[in-house]
Amino acid sequence: MKCTNCGTQNTDDAKHCRRCGAVLPLAADVTQPAFPGDLNRTQPLNSEADATATRPLKDSSGTQLPVVKPIDKDATRPLPRAKMFIEPLPERAILSNDQYKIGSLIDETPMLNTYTAISRRAMVECQNCGWTRNQFGDQHCKNCGTSLANLEPHFPLFRVKETIAPDAIAPERKIAEMNLQHAGVLLPIETFNDTVFGTRRSYVVLPEPSPFTGIQLPSPPESTDVVNWGLQLADALAFLHKHNIALGAADLEHISIGGHTARWFNFDAAHVNDSSSRGAKQYTDDVVNLAAGLFTLLTGRSYSPKVQVSPPGLSDTFQQVFTGRITTAAQLADQLRDAIQEIRRPNSYDLRVGRLSDVGQMRQINEDSLLTLEAGLVHRSISSPIGLYVVADGMGGQTAGDAASGLAVDTLAQQAAESLMLPTLKTTPTQVDIDAWLRAAIAQANTAVYQQRTAADNNMGTTLVMAVVANGEAHVAHLGDSRAYVINETGIKQITIDHSLVQRLIDTKQLTPEEAKTYPQRNVIYKNLGDRPTVEPDIQRVALQPGDRLLLCSDGLSGYVDDQKIHQIVVTAHSPQEACRKLIDAANANGGPDNITVILIQLETLQ
Repeated sequence: MKCTNCGTQNTDDAKHCRRCGAVLPLAADVTQPAFPGDLNRTQPLNSEADATATRPLKDSSGTQLPVVKPIDKDATRPLPRAKMFIEPLPERAILSNDQYKIGSLIDETPMLNTYTAISRRAMVECQNCGWTRNQFGDQHCKNCGTSLANLEPHFPLFRVKETIAPDAIAPERKIAEMNLQHAGVLLPIETFNDTVFGTRRSYVVLPEPSPFTGIQLPSPPESTDVVNWGLQLADALAFLHKHNIALGAADLEHISIGGHTARWFNFDAAHVNDSSSRGAKQYTDDVVNLAAGLFTLLTGRSYSPKVQVSPPGLSDTFQQVFTGRITTAAQLADQLRDAIQEIRRPNSYDLRVGRLSDVGQMRQINEDSLLTLEAGLVHRSISSPIGLYVVADGMGGQTAGDAASGLAVDTLAQQAAESLMLPTLKTTPTQVDIDAWLRAAIAQANTAVYQQRTAADNNMGTTLVMAVVANGEAHVAHLGDSRAYVINETGIKQITIDHSLVQRLIDTKQLTPEEAKTYPQRNVIYKNLGDRPTVEPDIQRVALQPGDRLLLCSDGLSGYVDDQKIHQIVVTAHSPQEACRKLIDAANANGGPDNITVILIQLETLQ
């Protein structure tokens, strides 16, 4: 049959035109108005010919029935729809310059229709920033400029909201006009107007959410998944609040969940504020509502401070939210990151350690000292070792430097045996405040070296970098320019900042890192063990994941082997001890002008 809209010939059983998608006359020869595939073109739903045309009808035996004359069209009126409802679009209608094809009507309320839709154009999602609006054939992402080469096209699904009252979708239209993108939010994509059935209608297009929401999950979620979802959603809220958007309904019904990904969707309750200050309470309400939803997912009940969740730090996070100490999405996100690190720490692990010290190529005596002291207890098949690791680089000449570093490690070993290791070697270990222990132990070592320096009337002293590894964390303390690094397959990160003159000059932009390597006073340090009666070390915590390596070293290594070479040696070595040997070989190959000491600790999960 022939399409009355575009004239294309179609098969007799076709219901829609193969070219324009218009509705074709039914097979029963009952004429129906054609709906144009392009909504930018309109035509009357009933023409004069439609109103007067009659056709002979036949019954099932083939006998021709009497012709029924049409009733005067002026005396008839179509049955009215329910008050305030608008005529929905038919399936396969095309919107926005051939961009979207309407699927089914999924919701119909007064003044608002909601449909499924599919893109008629192939799109490409950027792997760098997640921008979904790149068309197939674009060479680079429109949002971040990343190459789109070799990415597969897809035809994404959408939801389309339609109304004759633009205020009904005003927040979503405003957000669409802001042209924002975030991986944790299914943000409105586009808004436009069109004339349909002679009526001006407004539209907003949104990404299709996953079938599962926070209140409709296929199975009870794992706590790790819930905390990860919470972090994604908190980061997304921080993004929205930064752009003065309050979600207004940050609850489980507005969370789209697919696998390990959670995203906000549905902005019908959102508020777009003129400034961040005007929405302060709305933003705090979003944070509280998100926390309430996460607590429900974890426990199956409403928040109560009497109900504890795991890990313990997460209970404190919820309490801070509901008592008003956490008020921003960024603060909540930071707390959830800490909770994830706590969850990921292995219950049962082992520490593989390499250690080596070398005099170097130009010194007569080795003034460095090192200490490794480990204790391990396996209870109920769970191994939780604790280790103390120290590198001390002595100063003051061969009669004083080696004495200072040796005295320091002796004192630290004694303190560790008495007050650090023994309390942990129990099936119900005594909790030790490790950071406080580090300060106390370093104070004892400093006193010992300072008293010896005073008695000998010399300038003996020592740098110090030390770490206590326990419960999957490294507590790192340092004085001077001996360093600590965390190394894994992805890279190397220096976690200590030298207490040295050149580091201060770098920090104040008077020297570049390259210039510092050859600066005449590069060995001048302003903080060490034994120089003064009291000393304050820098202390920090580092969460270690399986496969991470913690490297402690004197400047005999870090001053003569660059970070990238250190990383390459460590990750390719077959063992921590082999890595230590190769690191010292590399320093000696570059002249070895100083003593070289390294300790490498690798965290390994026990299956």
